[in-house]
Amino acid sequence: MRSAWASASPTSRARALALLLVTVAVLLGAGPAGAKVYASQQEALQAAFPEADRIERRNFVLTPEQVERIEQRSRAPLDSRIVTLHVGWRGGEVLGYALIDIHTVRTLPEALMTVLEPEGSVRSVRVLAFHEPEDYLPPRRWFEQFEARRLDSNLRLRRGVHAISGATLSAQATTRSVRRALALHETLLAGKPALQSAAE
Repeated sequence: MRSAWASASPTSRARALALLLVTVAVLLGAGPAGAKVYASQQEALQAAFPEADRIERRNFVLTPEQVERIEQRSRAPLDSRIVTLHVGWRGGEVLGYALIDIHTVRTLPEALMTVLEPEGSVRSVRVLAFHEPEDYLPPRRWFEQFEARRLDSNLRLRRGVHAISGATLSAQATTRSVRRALALHETLLAGKPALQSAAE
């Protein structure tokens, strides 16, 4: 029997390999030639939660119903039912949540980190790695428009999110990624008891 990897199309295999390389680049803070890595995962998380005394990694396995809800609310597909949240703690207080999303922009991937306030609004959005030509990357100031935003009908490109000439696909990918993060928070955390720290 042929493996799923062997039976996949060359395009699918190339995309999977590219995503793997970006994952390694983000974890290690260095990527292959042609890739631009702006921060490792550890560096980005420390910058996201400078007051934290610990940052915990929480894995969730989504049910089919949760996947459907998240995709409907975000208007974006999920590539996996396994989701990782990074939770910043100070003592017994949750400082916020960070989600690292690796996705394809045009033909190559980028890694984006969305940091959420405990109640679910966006604190910041940061590019960790970008494999497309840098001309396709929006300027840092463009990402600031997501700050304090929540998941609503206006959080869409050319509606409540400004388009940017020459980087339309990057802007679309970023907006989808932020919407996914907000939908994940809404589905997994909103209105539910506070997470318990693994250190307790």
